[in-house]
Amino acid sequence: MSASFVFRQAVTLSRVIAEHVTSDPVFFGMQASRRLPRMYSKGVGRLLSKRKHPAVQATGLWLGGDLSEARKVVRAATGKTRGISARVLGEIALHVGMRDEAEQFAAVAGTGSGARALRARIAGYLGDMTGSIAAAPRGRPRSRLESERAAFARGWYPAVTRSRDVTQVPKADVVFSLTNSLPHTQSGYTLRTHAILQAVQGTGVGVLGTTRTSYPVSVGRFSWRDHDIVDGVTYVRDVPWNHGRTVEERIEKQAEFLAGVARGSDAKALHTTTHFVNGVATRAAAEHLGLPWIYEVRGVLEETWAAGRGTAEENQAVRGSERFSLFRDRETEVALAADRVITLGQTMAAELVRRGVNEDKILVAPNAVSASVLQADVSIPAGQVRAEQGLPRDGVWVGTAASIVGYEGLDVLVDAVEKVRSAGVDLRLLVVGDGVELPALREQARPLGAAAVFTGRVPQSHAHSLVRCLDVFVVPRRDDPVCSLVTPLKPVEAAGFGRPVVLSDLPALTESLPPGAFISVPPGDACALADTLTWLGRDEDTRAALAAAGRDFVRRERRWDGVGRAYAELYEGLGLEVGGSL
Repeated sequence: MSASFVFRQAVTLSRVIAEHVTSDPVFFGMQASRRLPRMYSKGVGRLLSKRKHPAVQATGLWLGGDLSEARKVVRAATGKTRGISARVLGEIALHVGMRDEAEQFAAVAGTGSGARALRARIAGYLGDMTGSIAAAPRGRPRSRLESERAAFARGWYPAVTRSRDVTQVPKADVVFSLTNSLPHTQSGYTLRTHAILQAVQGTGVGVLGTTRTSYPVSVGRFSWRDHDIVDGVTYVRDVPWNHGRTVEERIEKQAEFLAGVARGSDAKALHTTTHFVNGVATRAAAEHLGLPWIYEVRGVLEETWAAGRGTAEENQAVRGSERFSLFRDRETEVALAADRVITLGQTMAAELVRRGVNEDKILVAPNAVSASVLQADVSIPAGQVRAEQGLPRDGVWVGTAASIVGYEGLDVLVDAVEKVRSAGVDLRLLVVGDGVELPALREQARPLGAAAVFTGRVPQSHAHSLVRCLDVFVVPRRDDPVCSLVTPLKPVEAAGFGRPVVLSDLPALTESLPPGAFISVPPGDACALADTLTWLGRDEDTRAALAAAGRDFVRRERRWDGVGRAYAELYEGLGLEVGGSL
């Protein structure tokens, strides 16, 4: 245990809390409440929802996940409250996608700093960064927004005049600059990162991971040491005494720390991933040290941001906003500046070429699976796996494992299951994962009763077992630009587990598996999806053929060790003498 590191985390956390409490206690309280364990948030929600005061009642309903009732309370109180009550109701309205009501509450919330902060958040929600700055209270809240806007501006990079003195790190050929990592964060991002680092290390190339300044305390987690070793991969943490009050300061500290780790480990290259914040820090560190650097484009993050803006009409509107335009320009700028670019699929590679990135410097490295996936005994029937996991053997189970966000289209899957069941077919739903849309999805699925199971967040090993419980794995993503461009990991994993896969007919999805290994349906069409699930539910032979074709493809073409070799060859192509095998 490093006492200094633990104490620095405590100091950083206390500073962050103090800044937020003094500048905007209402918003901080709501954000902190959202991070309570579900058992506690539901308990607090039940108590608050029994109160008659609309702001308190709406808060309780929101915390408890009863979004439809929370919306009713918010709608009924519109035009009837002022001051702090309007402020709280405006925050809730914005959280549950009622932007018009949020603006009405903001108009009557007063002229204090809290009301101004709400108006600034509404502008920021719509992508109006300049308007958000103008609306924000003077002082730190405004300076933070001004710094964020400056970091989004084309051509801004941190000035790295020195590298941090970091000597207690292992030797490495390539240092990765990461947003977050295992064991503190489990997500598609961290799981892909970890699999890649293991695979690259397996080729003889020495690797080392670093995470952004103040992580993991920035996400509310403490670590006993300034590094973690997971499956032989080392992740180094940077929690300085002063983590920086603005985005620009934190990016500068990230770049200085990365340069220090690279110097201390004798690295020959730097490697980072989306989004552009990592890219600008890595470019600055690489130029300071005279090293080549690689940018790994794992998504189209301006499109991901737009897809989370409420209704489909709002999604489209914000694609013309200031934030969207700057975000897109910055991602393009960083990809153009990198020595090499890696991305997940041909659809994303084509998008990068359209933006001006030289095709010759792009490596397509698709999502893949670990040996443990291919070692699973797929001969065990799904019903038997369900029994082992405490689920009923009966019925045909369909579902997915994903982040529960709007563009995943899981509301369409719920509608499809309801249609099939109303026709007398014993189709059941299992959804593995967590996210902002989970409360609304649970609410939508109430008529299904016990025929719909939502697990929330579970460890990866448990998630894998739950995927094997499914008779059909479904990826019902919406026809949003982000879904048409970004290829997810989950259908490849599901195919590796020998599960038949149904995909929305979108380019980035259908390229993830070959013809004969999946069935596609029009995105957003619950009737077409219901028809397909009814057919597959009754046709075991077709399910078996799809499963066999998918598993065979994944076994041959989608293994992480193959991806690791491709990365090692890319480093060698940069002229680096790295690893014992190169």
